[in-house]
Amino acid sequence: MSVDKPQPETRPKRQPRAPIFGIFLLFLGVVLLLQNLNVLPWQLWEVLWRFWPVLIIAIGLSILLRGRNAWLATISILALFGACLGIAVWQYEPSSWADEAPTTYSEPLGDLDSAEIALDFTAGSLTVSSLPSGSRNLVEVKSEVAYGDGDVRADLHRSGSQGSLRLIGEGKVNSRWEVRVTRNIPITMGINAALSSLELDLSDLELTELRADIDVANCTVKLPSSAGSIYAYIKADVANLEVNIPDEVAAKVKADVDLGVFEVDENRFPLKGSYYTSRGFSSAENRVELEIDCDIGRVQVK
Repeated sequence: MSVDKPQPETRPKRQPRAPIFGIFLLFLGVVLLLQNLNVLPWQLWEVLWRFWPVLIIAIGLSILLRGRNAWLATISILALFGACLGIAVWQYEPSSWADEAPTTYSEPLGDLDSAEIALDFTAGSLTVSSLPSGSRNLVEVKSEVAYGDGDVRADLHRSGSQGSLRLIGEGKVNSRWEVRVTRNIPITMGINAALSSLELDLSDLELTELRADIDVANCTVKLPSSAGSIYAYIKADVANLEVNIPDEVAAKVKADVDLGVFEVDENRFPLKGSYYTSRGFSSAENRVELEIDCDIGRVQVK
């Protein structure tokens, strides 16, 4: 009597397909590298983002060529992304600034003894610094725009001695914004910026809290040297971020960086658990608690 042996299960072969996600990350990495080396301008993203439908085309190519020739699909998608970059560089035009006087805006300080300021600017460069100590204004804004108007939309609410101001930059492509803030009262600041180059010199402000959300940007932040206790949270996507902490300021730093590089001075901020913490942080007069969440990019804390 013979017993039939069970036949081993045959699994269907997986059809090779083009690694679209890997190709996309490769493309982002090349662009960011060239921008970090100053070969490509950061404002090029103002043109590149319009090519987002290419991702759908790439997925369609991968499906059509699946099982036939994965290498052909990979090469085709690489060529597609390369063509997009070439067209974007060809279409990009540096700013040709008009001869008109820049648009200005100012808001008087009045009797405020604290304020919350929200900045919402896109597609250009944003510089934030402090007003002279003798200034009677809460904020002053100057804008220059290569194409279109450079108006600033402001929404201010006063409640007794507290104020809440939101500034929205309504410039178009290649705008420059210079925002100067009072150093005479405590300030809570929120920043929302995309497709931008940001230089945030907050060193002379009486800053109590900073929250920033930046997308596709090159950003430098200088924190105050004598503002007491500060909390800062920075969310960055596809960005090159540099945060400078003065030598006389203690810090507690936590960073979550995905698909990127994180650099921190571990001599100043040794790692303790999940935080990079200055010695004597808990008793320091001037200190900052910094949290960074970055997806795709480079983060430096100095």
